[in-house]
Amino acid sequence: MKLVQNITLFLSILLCIGLIYISFFNVYQTDDYIYSYSTKTLGIVGNIQDFYMNWGGRYFGYTINMFTPLSKDPENILPKIYPVFLFFAFIGVSALNFKQYFKYSFFESLLKGLLLFFFYTVILINISEHYYWFTGSNVYFLPIVLSGFLLFFWGKFQETGKKLWFYPSLFLTVILMGSNEVLALILLGILAYFNTQNKSKEARILLIVGFIGFLFTFLAPGNFKRMPDLDEPFYKTWLRRIMFFGANTAYIFFKVFLILPLFIAIFNKELNKIKEKITLKKALIVWVISFLPLLFLAYITNIIGRPFENIVFFFLLSFTVVVMFRFEQIKKFWWISFIIIFLPKTNFLPKNYSNFNIDFNLNNLVKEILYTDLRSYDKEIENRVDTLKNSAQDSIVLDKIKTIPKVLYFGEMGSVNEPKGFVSDQLQKYFNKKYIRTK
Repeated sequence: MKLVQNITLFLSILLCIGLIYISFFNVYQTDDYIYSYSTKTLGIVGNIQDFYMNWGGRYFGYTINMFTPLSKDPENILPKIYPVFLFFAFIGVSALNFKQYFKYSFFESLLKGLLLFFFYTVILINISEHYYWFTGSNVYFLPIVLSGFLLFFWGKFQETGKKLWFYPSLFLTVILMGSNEVLALILLGILAYFNTQNKSKEARILLIVGFIGFLFTFLAPGNFKRMPDLDEPFYKTWLRRIMFFGANTAYIFFKVFLILPLFIAIFNKELNKIKEKITLKKALIVWVISFLPLLFLAYITNIIGRPFENIVFFFLLSFTVVVMFRFEQIKKFWWISFIIIFLPKTNFLPKNYSNFNIDFNLNNLVKEILYTDLRSYDKEIENRVDTLKNSAQDSIVLDKIKTIPKVLYFGEMGSVNEPKGFVSDQLQKYFNKKYIRTK
């Protein structure tokens, strides 16, 4: 298995370089403008209150977005360096955990962190909204990095018993409960189960504080205002929810299963060490926790999309341990997974359900680097922003962006023949225009 690990490590390095290169052309988009506008209009405190009452309860995820320095960053520097910072933060905190829990050297831990980043990127449903959408990164990617720090600090506290490591764990629990609802459900499930295994005072404190943060997030008035008002018979609503749960679960299971042989082949040593320390029953319970957010998202009738990114990662990690107890030999088929992850995205579903197409992202990344003129895209966006910023007209009709990237996040506004969409609405508010459309 050493050969397959070395090949995958080489690909991990190339993947990281490619993602960094693409980052150089990233720009602010959509919600970045509305966060900047609403913070300037209402102030930080007023905007926090407005979001909580009218939009949702992500008291950390939304609040950090209110500090988006869009108006003070005319060169679009932050969107270009922030993804790179998060890439290295993910790899770095993964390395800390490999060193903490498997006692590897720093260099070996770093290599394992790179490999884990490779698989994390491969399983993402939408790279653009997860990595390159600035405000989206704060809600979905940054919390994953912070979860890694929580795991590390708690491990250090368990090892040393020093409160120095407990307090950061407590602080991160508060933050993560306010990052996004999916991660809050996963973390609450883990803390609840952990309390059945660990009767310490500190474990109870984490659970209590986590539960309070969970309630604060989920009971936000904005959540109830945004829930869909389904004017249909009771049985149709629940049939829809059951179908969504089934479809979302099937998609995640299938996508994870396709790369499972390669993942087990790469992390076989670590997975066997975990298997030695727990029972199959415990592994199953941890895996079942991944179904909590799937049930929640089905209840609010969400089909597969960016809120599911954190579930897929947790599902991969927990389900792999379960498989190790009965089907470890599946690793022999690593070469099938290796071929599959380079295949192009399937394209057999209509646009409304296109996220259910299977895509392991590598094919699109290669096409982006080789074929997309990212410099032209960056220049077109720059020219559009200059026009909006410097035009004295209240009504502006712009050329459509001609270079559309495959990986970078981009949302085009509606044309003059279409109703006002959210992109036009956000830009109109930010640039103080009455009408902005494309030709």
